[in-house]
Amino acid sequence: MKKWRWVILGGVCISALIYFNVKPTLKVKNLEFTYTILEKGNIESIVSSTGTLEAIITVEVGTQISGTIKKIYVDYNDNVIAGQLLAEMDLRLLNTNLNNALANLAVCTSQLNHANDQFNRDKRLFERGVISELEYQNSKYNFEQAESVKKAALATVKNIQVSISFAHIRSPINGTITKRSVEEGQTVAASFATPTMFIIAEDLSKMQILADVDESDIGYINNGMKARFTVQTYPKKEFYGQVSQIRMQPIKINNVVNYQVVIDVDNKEKLLLPGMTASIEFIVNVANNVLLINNSALRFRPNEAMLNEMKPILIAKGKAFLPDSIQQDFIAGIKNEELYLSANFKKKLPTKIDGIFMKNEKGKLEFKFIEIGMKTGLQSEIKSFLDSITLDEGTKVINGIKSK
Repeated sequence: MKKWRWVILGGVCISALIYFNVKPTLKVKNLEFTYTILEKGNIESIVSSTGTLEAIITVEVGTQISGTIKKIYVDYNDNVIAGQLLAEMDLRLLNTNLNNALANLAVCTSQLNHANDQFNRDKRLFERGVISELEYQNSKYNFEQAESVKKAALATVKNIQVSISFAHIRSPINGTITKRSVEEGQTVAASFATPTMFIIAEDLSKMQILADVDESDIGYINNGMKARFTVQTYPKKEFYGQVSQIRMQPIKINNVVNYQVVIDVDNKEKLLLPGMTASIEFIVNVANNVLLINNSALRFRPNEAMLNEMKPILIAKGKAFLPDSIQQDFIAGIKNEELYLSANFKKKLPTKIDGIFMKNEKGKLEFKFIEIGMKTGLQSEIKSFLDSITLDEGTKVINGIKSK
């Protein structure tokens, strides 16, 4: 009886030992996976930003004199040419001042002529010794003073004439009126600053975007780089431009350092207007017809049963295919029971090296190391397979475990 007890007990122990040894394998065999497939396509590396559309050259036109606006000859969106009359100030006060200045100039001229005749006569008399030196010097002083008074009167006339020329507001460039800030009959004061009356954009067929780029991304931007953008009014239409300048003046936006990037834009269709907000993508790099993998496969983490089954495979693959610089750390992490967890079993791999799980022709789990190229939020480029065995387009790769 005792003998049978020991036999039964031994059988139970052996069965338990076998069960716990094969349990992880049984669990893996019973798992159902979800898959994504490898595909060929194009991928872009981009830097995103926003900016505002502006005319390349804008000129603020104002007046240098104070007064009342008599007439305005242009309005919003009018095309103007250089020298064209835009507005006219009321000239009545200026004309009155000019007449007074001219009359004063005539009086000064008459006084100068009289002083000149007196000086010439006294000079001859002084040379003959008829008058004293004091009388001669007084005559000379009166002449020089009259001469200075006439120059001052002439300067006043010219100053008023210049002011009258300023009363005619003319366009300095060829362009389009984008803003008019005044009305007829309005009084403007130019005592301390030149008031802006019009804003003229030189050529709206060529525009620019001023984009704010974060300091973490500015290193990817270069002069001549292509940029793609959309505006809210045409959400399905893509526009293109080219980086023409990176301004080195830092700008703080919400405590983040940004740099302003200027993008030149062709606007021959006149669809884009000044002030529009552009959502921009700077095209850093492009790869066409390359093998792509969905990022869900790279984010996949095996469960405990898979980790245990794959452990010897991962060690062997690491020794065979990983570069010497990272091989030792990767294998040490796998052998360390505390570090060998689903969350960080690939922690020792650099950014450009990753791994994917799949099933081979016999239905067994496989793992391959891959080199990653460009990466977007959805897909990544597979530049190469470290074991030199390339997978074809359409190959199924594990990206999840089905829940039961």
